[in-house]
Order: sequence, then C-alpha cells, then structure tokens
Amino acid sequence: MPLVCEPEKCRVCGCTPLNPCLIRFEDEDHQEPCTWLDFDHTLCTNPACIAKVPLAELLEMPILRGAI
Repeated sequence: MPLVCEPEKCRVCGCTPLNPCLIRFEDEDHQEPCTWLDFDHTLCTNPACIAKVPLAELLEMPILRGAI
C-alpha cells in the first residue's frame, strides 16, 4: 500500500505540527517532539517513521536531492 502524502502531516504516523510524535532517546530519560525531515513536510524525524519509507523514496526527498 503506497504511503499518502499530505502537507504538514507525516505520511507514516499522521503527526502534525500541533500533535507531534515524541521521540525517546535511548541514552537519556527525556523525550523530544519530532520535526520535519523533508522540505515538503510530509515525513517526520521519528526513526520509526523513517524506517518505513523505502530507501529509493528517501533518496528522492527534497532534503536529500543532490546531497549524495
């Protein structure tokens, strides 16, 4: 099933700027809200979300275009 992209909403978990994911850091006892990985604001920085997107799609995302 393809991932659906909507601006300002994570294509994997559905988080938004007003309702972000909380990312727990293994080496620390606190959590931080996610941010956007891409310039189009369709994928958050939660490692669990990033892991669900195929590598080919990640390489084509605006944040990574031309960086490799």
